Amino acid sequence: MWYEKPGKDTDVVLSSKVTIVRNIKGFSFPAKMSDADRENAMGMIRQAGGNMGFNFIRCDEMDDTAKEDVFDQYYCKYNFLNSEQKTAFLLGKKEGLGVLLGDKEHISIVSFVSGDDILSAYKSAEEVAENFEKEMEIAYSDKLGFLTSDIRYVGTGLSISFLVSLPGIEKTAGALAILSKRAEKYDWQIRPILQSDGNKEAGMFEIKSIATLGVSESDMVSRAQKVIADAVKLERSCRTNIYKKKTLIVEDQFYRSYALLRYARKIEATEVLNLLGWLRFGLDNIKESEVDLDWDTINMLTHKVRRDYTAVDSRGRKNAASAGIRADKIRKALKKDNERG
Repeated sequence: MWYEKPGKDTDVVLSSKVTIVRNIKGFSFPAKMSDADRENAMGMIRQAGGNMGFNFIRCDEMDDTAKEDVFDQYYCKYNFLNSEQKTAFLLGKKEGLGVLLGDKEHISIVSFVSGDDILSAYKSAEEVAENFEKEMEIAYSDKLGFLTSDIRYVGTGLSISFLVSLPGIEKTAGALAILSKRAEKYDWQIRPILQSDGNKEAGMFEIKSIATLGVSESDMVSRAQKVIADAVKLERSCRTNIYKKKTLIVEDQFYRSYALLRYARKIEATEVLNLLGWLRFGLDNIKESEVDLDWDTINMLTHKVRRDYTAVDSRGRKNAASAGIRADKIRKALKKDNERG
């Protein structure tokens, strides 16, 4: 999967994401489209995508294994895969790049890169967007730019976000407010990530652009690079300061957390993310650590715990058996990591 590849600043930044949305001129937005128009629009997008080398896949024709694959790679939400309305994907050979058809906009291009590399993610998505613009007439206003159903995306149709782990900032009084103010200067926001049951994911945040109207694509990418650089610098500083002031506590929590993850037979996702947060504190700060662990493993576990299609049923409720399955997968991953070390 794309997130298993090495990336920059992965001790803090788990992924960089770019979304570019486009709509076809002459059609209503998806929420108000007739079934006939939805089919016609999908046919046009399918043909254009085929010319780019993408494969067309209808969500209502996907089996659970295929749905699990696209969900676990962050391409879409659970509801998109199981919608009563006609939805579909365009997927190609490039990992981390896909196109959603029939979501809130006619065309939603999503591009992911492991770690901090928003420029690469943007270039991949923009290339696809430009090809669609050549293949069909896109809804556009000389005054406003690209037209979308969501006012926040009018203009460039571009959204940029980062998935970050900030246990140091979260545990440092006033640090989150400082980072939020810095982000606001660039018209960005930082918000904690909530699970489907409303529980906050320990230390996990999304840093995201707010609006695109009146801002160029190059300016948005430049702002993204500045915002994430501030976040990485502050988080590393907070982790180091906490470790220096509370060395024994951090080391104790580091080893306790590793032991629970390594040997637990049943564990909930919320607890896993909290324990992984302590591993993030200690991995670079504890010298001569007694465990063999690296950032690739920590991030891989974080992604797999956060995105698990099998952990919920058809109604989006928790699967009672998932806690045991989750613990087994984590044990195997950590055992494999130790064997490599």
